[in-house]
Amino acid sequence: MISLIRNDDRLIHGQCMTRLVQHFKLNHIIVVDDMTATNAILKMVFEKSAMPGMKIDVFTHQDCVQPIKEAMNDNQSTMVVFRFPTTAKVLFDSIPELEPKSVMVGPCQMRDGCKTVQNGTYLSDEEIKVVQELVEERHIDVYFQTIPDMPRYSWSDVKAKLL
Repeated sequence: MISLIRNDDRLIHGQCMTRLVQHFKLNHIIVVDDMTATNAILKMVFEKSAMPGMKIDVFTHQDCVQPIKEAMNDNQSTMVVFRFPTTAKVLFDSIPELEPKSVMVGPCQMRDGCKTVQNGTYLSDEEIKVVQELVEERHIDVYFQTIPDMPRYSWSDVKAKLL
């Protein structure tokens, strides 16, 4: 089952991942990132970074659909993680039945032209439009939260300062 769909530009990293793994009782992580999946060394580093009892798989946007569908129907608690909100749109376009209908947006790096959602989370105009579409047209709960024990902000909490 997919327990968490997460946007985090760091993908897999230390303490935050440990907290997410514990909070959601994860034992499988699916990384969706073209750069990581197409770099053999980087992909191996990610896949080998799994804690005992955990499995990490890395896929391109093109190759992730079937493994995510399989994860939706197994008994492992799985997180799907990617770098930017545009990938969430690709996933929900490719897998309309994808559950849960929510996306936790964590850190997303500052880039030229980005607007501040919260400290450490910045979105481009294109990403803002994607989030708006996901929430307002597709009724997907997109929320901004670095880790589960930090404040959680909904689209309605941040929309006015981004549009």
